[in-house]
Amino acid sequence: MRRKFFAVAACVAALGIAGLGAQGVVLTGPLNAITDVPGIEVGQYQSQNTGTTVILAPKGAVGGVDVRGSAPGSRETDLLRPTNMVDKVDAVVLTGGSAYGLAAAHGVMMWLEEHKRGWPVGGGNVVPIVPAAVLFDPGRFGRAFTYRPDTAFGYQACEAASAGPVKMGNVGAGAGAVAGGMKGVLGTASVNLGDGVFVGAIVAVNAGGSTVNPATGEFYARYLEVNGEFGNLGKPVAALNGGFSVASLEDMEPVKNTTIACIATNVKLTKAQAQKIAEMAHDGMARAIRPAHTMFDGDTIFVLGTGLLDLDTLKQQAVWGNTSANVNKLGSAAADALARAIVHAMLNAESIGTVLSYKDKFPSAFAK
Repeated sequence: MRRKFFAVAACVAALGIAGLGAQGVVLTGPLNAITDVPGIEVGQYQSQNTGTTVILAPKGAVGGVDVRGSAPGSRETDLLRPTNMVDKVDAVVLTGGSAYGLAAAHGVMMWLEEHKRGWPVGGGNVVPIVPAAVLFDPGRFGRAFTYRPDTAFGYQACEAASAGPVKMGNVGAGAGAVAGGMKGVLGTASVNLGDGVFVGAIVAVNAGGSTVNPATGEFYARYLEVNGEFGNLGKPVAALNGGFSVASLEDMEPVKNTTIACIATNVKLTKAQAQKIAEMAHDGMARAIRPAHTMFDGDTIFVLGTGLLDLDTLKQQAVWGNTSANVNKLGSAAADALARAIVHAMLNAESIGTVLSYKDKFPSAFAK
């Protein structure tokens, strides 16, 4: 039995599969937010239950993206393909407003141009590189359909940006979100991989699927909790919550969904590596939301590598090459951080009208 155990352990080490930290302890960054990643800032602006979140990379970052929903709204995603020229991103925008909300990215470009950040094109001029993704929230919560994020939202989000704590809940791109019939919102989380390497996630949850198991009232991704970060949730009691009814697949509003996210790390990545990490990060979305990547969602994940540390800092080893093992570890950490960020989002939601937050729908989960 001991020989079998050590044989399995040796295989895991050889494959370079990401595991836990020292003594099996998973660590978060000090803020448990995407801003734990050196070289990343976050700003948000919201008004009348819609809003915009901007992730700034003041020194630039290599970017990647993976789109798995079938109803996406985005810009500059083609530019992130590994075969295309531009290799640095100045900001990523997550915003409400459906396709109209892409106007917020123009405001981010104006702010970046004022600060001389962007792709140099001669004569001291720059063109900021600002990929963006949208979720559908127009017309919700008594708001006119024609009120949605515009240029001013993006500019104001940049003005508010910092490398400090990130506010979660009904803010930024999550202000008008709904997830599985409950109030959806914005959340963030991070992982400390040791040796100065951090991976962070930020997400606006506007999913057609549910984050909650209808049989138990518990979050699907609760098992990924690190150091009691979810507040030692109890198991909801059906009698105290009016049952465990959550939205089903049949309850989805066509094309009125989408979960959008950004992952960041401070190691040096190629565009192809960033894309692969984005692909792996979608596993975290699928662990936390069921179903995910539907015909009615535009699920999109961006990845940024600020390049402050070499990839080999991770010290992973594999029989076919250490680089692949390092990417494995980053992708695995990204998936877990994203799933945890989704739970944080739902825990920080506030009810609006008849659209209840998790706290109000499942109060017995918080009973001591």
